[in-house]
Amino acid sequence: MKARSASVSLYHMAPGHHRETCIWHDADHKAEVLGSVPNVFVSQRWVTPPGWMAVRPPTDLLEGGGEYVNIYWSSGTPEELSADFERLGADLTLVGRMDAVKYMEKVWPPLPHGALRPVLSEARPGVAISGEAVTASTANTGLVTVIGELSDETRLDDFARWHEGEHIPRVLETELFTGAAKLVCDEPGLQRAYVTLYYTDDPSPVDVYSEFSRLAADWLANGGDFPGGAQSHRTTFQSVARPSIGHYDLYE
Repeated sequence: MKARSASVSLYHMAPGHHRETCIWHDADHKAEVLGSVPNVFVSQRWVTPPGWMAVRPPTDLLEGGGEYVNIYWSSGTPEELSADFERLGADLTLVGRMDAVKYMEKVWPPLPHGALRPVLSEARPGVAISGEAVTASTANTGLVTVIGELSDETRLDDFARWHEGEHIPRVLETELFTGAAKLVCDEPGLQRAYVTLYYTDDPSPVDVYSEFSRLAADWLANGGDFPGGAQSHRTTFQSVARPSIGHYDLYE
C-alpha cells in the first residue's frame, strides 16, 4: 500500500458559516496541505446533506458527529503526518491563514491529530482497479463511514481477523460498494477504535446506505456478528456522505 497513514476527522460547521469555511478550506488550506506537506497525496472532504441526516443512527458524539468528513492520505508514518500538520497549522496561524478554523468544531477523533494507520484497502470482486485506487477515484459518488470501538483490548487480533477476513469481504460481495478501506490508531486512548470507509459510485448513495443498513441488521439478527456481539464491540458513528469539494449550497 502506498498509504502508510491517514487523517480522518469529523467536523461540525457553525451555522451560517458553511460556505465561507468550505471555500477557504478548498482554495487555501487543502491546497496548502497538498502543496507543502510532505507525503500527503490525496485530500477529500465529504458532506452529509441535511436530508440524509435522518438515516443516521444515534451517536454520542457532539453535534451528532457533524456534517463533514475530512480525509488526507499520506505515504508517511502516522507520527510524521501528525507532526507535519502541527507545523503547518502553527505556520499558517502566524500569518493569519487559519482564521476560518474558528467555525470548525472537530468532533472526532478526540486527540489533537490522531493520525490513523491503514490496515486494509480492497476493491470488490470484479472491479479492475486496486482497492487503494478506489479510495482516490473521482467516480465515487458517496462514502459510508463507520467508526467502531472494541470493548476488550485483549481481543484486538481476533476481532481484526473476523472484521477484515469475513465482515468486510461480505459487505463487498453485496456489490453495493466499489471498495473499502480500514484504519486503526496506535495512539493511547484510541487503540480500540477502528474506522471503515466504504466507497460507492452509485447515483444514489443514500439508497445504497439504506440497503447496507438493512443487510447489516439481518446479519446481526442471524448470527453474523463477531462472537460476543454488542458486548464485544460497538459502533460509535455511522453516516453516508457525498463529495463536498466545490459544493457549498447544501446548508446555506
